[in-house]
Amino acid sequence: MASTAGKPGVALLGVTHPHTSGRTRALMERSLPILGAWDDDPVIEPFAQKFEISIRPLEAILEDSNVKVVLIHSRSDSMVPLASAALRAGKAVLVEKPGGKSQEDLEALVHVVEETKGICQVGYCYRFSEAVRIADEVLELDILGRVLQVRVHGGCSLEEAATSHLNQPDDIGGAFFVIGCHLIDLLIHHLGMPISVNAKVPKFDGLFGPESREDAGVALFEYAKQIVSFDFSSWDPLPWVESWVLSFYGSEGVLHTRPLPATCELFLKEAKGRFNAGWTVWNETSFPVAWASDKTAYSPELAEIGNLNYFRREIESFLAAAVGAGPVEIPAAHASNVLKLIATCYASSAQGGKEVRLK
Repeated sequence: MASTAGKPGVALLGVTHPHTSGRTRALMERSLPILGAWDDDPVIEPFAQKFEISIRPLEAILEDSNVKVVLIHSRSDSMVPLASAALRAGKAVLVEKPGGKSQEDLEALVHVVEETKGICQVGYCYRFSEAVRIADEVLELDILGRVLQVRVHGGCSLEEAATSHLNQPDDIGGAFFVIGCHLIDLLIHHLGMPISVNAKVPKFDGLFGPESREDAGVALFEYAKQIVSFDFSSWDPLPWVESWVLSFYGSEGVLHTRPLPATCELFLKEAKGRFNAGWTVWNETSFPVAWASDKTAYSPELAEIGNLNYFRREIESFLAAAVGAGPVEIPAAHASNVLKLIATCYASSAQGGKEVRLK
């Protein structure tokens, strides 16, 4: 067994999210000492037994000077209180997306980060797809010419839209919020915040029962130099997120990207940089293991994550930030903008799709 000497102690606050086990395994691969876990949900018992982690009181974890890093995988209404307590206790925090239950929640978290000058990263793990890295390169090199139109599509699969996880009573929304936020994260990462929003977020009869919220979402985002269309469905029949795509339409080329399995399709009128004229198609070959795995005693409603690639990259980035060796790649302020944009979509939909300008 590899030595844990000199490595930061880690603790887990909240374990109900299906991403918990994936990030825990990624931590264990690095031989990081996990010094305890806490949750007030009964799933803490089988989780702690499976991963051989001590169950400890919340206060004991926060007061433990050996705990330098905290991962938060609670329900969304507890994310900000737990993250705030950990930051004020001097811990570096990685909190599962969306980071809280509402825009106001994330604004409160931003204030705590500013107050403590602490490290807080929000767990938008799809940001660590190689497809995102390639899209960053293409857009930064400006090889598409004038990118005037962008299309974004995503969906929620495996009937997650009907689960309690995606329909928590204090959340601002359902599937469009909890899963759609991944795509909004990528959109803001690439283009920043829009000027205005028109959106409809409907509920359809006969698709899912009354326990679920919205079933779809369509939004038009206006930018100073682009127009963006975003559509989202809650009944995606594909088991991963193969249907997700971000497409950038420029005057000199087109780029289609998919975060998982990571795929890029680039067309250029003329060769530019390392990219040839015509079509360049790239697919990541490191996803022989499915993203979603199986339901377990500690993840009884949603399947735990079977493929650790994104979590490995994310943990590496976060730990570097925690020791001052790198930036916080997804700060609370960015996550606050994600929820602000989603909240604006709901506000527009409540007004029949009326344009709502962002301040």
